[in-house]
Amino acid sequence: MSHRPILKNFPQVDHHQASGKLGDLYNDIHDTLRVPWVAFGIRVMSQFEHFVPAAWEALKPQISTRYAEEGADKVREAAIIPGSAPANPTPALLANGWSEEEIAKLKATLDGLNYGNPKYLILISAWNEAWHGRDAGGGAGKRLDSVQSERLPYGLPQGVEKFHLIDPEAADDQVQCLLRDIRDAFLHHGPASDYRVLAAWPDYLEIAFRDTLKPVALTTEFELTTSRIRKIAREHVRGFDGAGGVAWRDMADRMTPEEIAGLTGVLFMYNRFIADITVAIIRLKQAFGSAEDATENKFRVWPTEKG
Repeated sequence: MSHRPILKNFPQVDHHQASGKLGDLYNDIHDTLRVPWVAFGIRVMSQFEHFVPAAWEALKPQISTRYAEEGADKVREAAIIPGSAPANPTPALLANGWSEEEIAKLKATLDGLNYGNPKYLILISAWNEAWHGRDAGGGAGKRLDSVQSERLPYGLPQGVEKFHLIDPEAADDQVQCLLRDIRDAFLHHGPASDYRVLAAWPDYLEIAFRDTLKPVALTTEFELTTSRIRKIAREHVRGFDGAGGVAWRDMADRMTPEEIAGLTGVLFMYNRFIADITVAIIRLKQAFGSAEDATENKFRVWPTEKG
């Protein structure tokens, strides 16, 4: 009798499974957004053959702008849960034998996640709004100015490498249980990419879940914070020069009614899921220092103000 894993991988086209045109698209997402992983939601939606290529083609010119980057900054800055700061895990990590260098590497990983998550919230907001025919750009009648339309450099920031996401099914039972417990605490459907990255340090992730995440999971403060950043993202995409996605009515010749219905649910789910993860991972970095440090764009291309 085969061993039944504690945690089953949610259906998706994972990084190592994407080849050909889809592999090229994943790399283009990496380099356009300057992020070291392709979001869980995109990997799930890539099972709908025609959607992600069409939605990305529409969004790419919009999300590669300074305006989009500023929107992600606004999301990040608003993602702090009100109330007391979480306990700093550094003493516990040092007691577990961690070196300062290892802690610095962990913090840098959190910075990479916190750079990317708000950008993915902008992305999923644009895709979800456009899917339903709501304003996801191009409807304001006012185009971006020359500063707002400046382009991000193409490619990962200097010194940043693509993340390795552990395979939940192949992880040991302790890690699988931990990923399952985090999933269930937030009523999610599967472990986020972020936790698959952080599972490389299971002792840290266990401390982080127990002391930083579990106490706020599903609280009113957490839910209000995620609602706030979803609103910021939704309002920001309306300022794009063109629609940041595709409407389901325009995909009806390439998708079955069942696929359209299924994808509608997936978009709705990830619009909330990515907001949850954005708030959670910023809180993990906040525990190491301050809200200001946790919400800072560590890979800023332009100064906060032009000049």
